[in-house]
Amino acid sequence: MISIRGSSLLQNQWVGHALRIGLGAAAVYLLIHTGALKPALLGRAMESHPGFFILALALYALPLEGIAFFRWYWLLRAAKVQISMGLVLRLHLIGLFFSGFLPGGTGGDLVKGFYLLRGRDKTEGATAIKTMVVDRFAGTFGLIWLAAITNLMNHRLWEMSRVLSAQIVTVLGMSLASAILVGIYLSPWKPHWLHASIVPETRDGAPHLGFWKGLLSSMIAFRDSPGVFWGVIGLSMTVHLCLVGVYALCAQSLEVDLPFRLHAFVAPTLTLLNGIPISPAGLGIGEAGGAFLYKAVGVTHSRAEIPGLVDTVVLLTALVCAPAYFWQRGAKK
Repeated sequence: MISIRGSSLLQNQWVGHALRIGLGAAAVYLLIHTGALKPALLGRAMESHPGFFILALALYALPLEGIAFFRWYWLLRAAKVQISMGLVLRLHLIGLFFSGFLPGGTGGDLVKGFYLLRGRDKTEGATAIKTMVVDRFAGTFGLIWLAAITNLMNHRLWEMSRVLSAQIVTVLGMSLASAILVGIYLSPWKPHWLHASIVPETRDGAPHLGFWKGLLSSMIAFRDSPGVFWGVIGLSMTVHLCLVGVYALCAQSLEVDLPFRLHAFVAPTLTLLNGIPISPAGLGIGEAGGAFLYKAVGVTHSRAEIPGLVDTVVLLTALVCAPAYFWQRGAKK
């Protein structure tokens, strides 16, 4: 009976692996069939300047995603979530894999959150999810503030067109609004109604918070660690600066020579567009926005191919992360 059960369990595991591998193969086929992955464009980059493309891929896969992984791990440790570094890395890789195939650049967070909640009660789950919420907000604020800095560095573009002027005004407005929100969040002001709304329930004489109350409570508690919050925003700005480097290297691999500051002007805006939950990983949105913005700053050739090659880098990295999900056997703290 034991051998039969063991054989059945092994068979189920192999079926699960086969289904996951089939999912990966189908994803690759769809990406190529729909034009999201462009083998011809990749081949052209590798034929012209392979060194630049390999550097772009290495910059995205190692320093950029390495900093993003450490940022989330730092938040988890600061929130005292019981989790190993190895599991955090695996969840980060799973999130990267699914971010390449779910609508919006944050689609992988849903799958990552699903595995993060496994084996945790509501209060623990709320604390763990809180770190993902803070990580996403800090990443967005870091991106907006980097965009504001790079837009100010390219202030002469204000005079080139009304569209660029509107973009700069919009980015600066978003930066000011986000700075106000951060200031309110980290201020010592604590509204009474907010704390009154998260009074713990009692079960068997012990205080207990439900998921949503626990999430709200843990978000408030994070205000007591402003150093961690500012540090995470700094890491976020570094991540997005690395992404500007990926754009610059991809442009060089396609023999498009532009000043780094122009890529720094375009890339943050395209990252914001790719985060809109319309298409998987923002595919198509970034290419259209990139073609428009690069043309607006004066690029007359290969303007649509630069963001397309960057998307290829992102999707290749997502595919490399596939084994973290295909051989996932359950999350252990």
